Amino acid sequence: MRNNAPFDTVAFWEMPLIAIMRGFSLETVEPVVEAVGKGGLRALEITMNTEGAEAQIKRAIEVSKGTDMQIGAGTVTSIERFEMAVTAGASFIVTPNLNAQVIQCCRESEIPFIPGTFTPTEIFRAHEVGALAAKIFPADGLGASFIKAIKAPLPQIRVAPTGGVTVDLMRTYLQAGANAFGLGSPLFPRAAIEARDWKVIEASAQSFQKAFTQFAQQKESKP
Repeated sequence: MRNNAPFDTVAFWEMPLIAIMRGFSLETVEPVVEAVGKGGLRALEITMNTEGAEAQIKRAIEVSKGTDMQIGAGTVTSIERFEMAVTAGASFIVTPNLNAQVIQCCRESEIPFIPGTFTPTEIFRAHEVGALAAKIFPADGLGASFIKAIKAPLPQIRVAPTGGVTVDLMRTYLQAGANAFGLGSPLFPRAAIEARDWKVIEASAQSFQKAFTQFAQQKESKP
């Protein structure tokens, strides 16, 4: 039985930064979700190659109930993983590649999806099939110049660089035309996770949130 919460597209685009939890333990889900939320982020993805991913998605949904946090599933590489994710309650799906079978499942279930892409052809195809955004992965292998080159002829396509995105790189990507981001290890310093120092995670999330908000405000103020 599926109990997916409706995905709030408007809220997502107000703060389109997705915190990516990969390889975390179940007991860290609650403090991490709370820290990310307090830091101002509104979307969190738990990858399906994490041990006990379904239980973690359910826990994250419980913890975030009553907030504007949206919980999704990442690394959805098969129909089986898709079913596991949506049964657990994931409200959006992220894939590492342009997986036709998973995309079809998302479209049939009317669940927003962000597929992994790397080439102009894949990016445009993601747009054609109705992706929320085309995930540019791995972004650190392409850089902001690639984003700028893609957006020049295809300004209508929303792209989400993912992989090694720091606060400074995010600013550079935004200037190049990026629309959303997947935030992994730069958001979650290993030392802070090992020390269970959730205040560091909250501060890390806040630094990304503030940088994005500042860019959005500056963009709106331009004539």
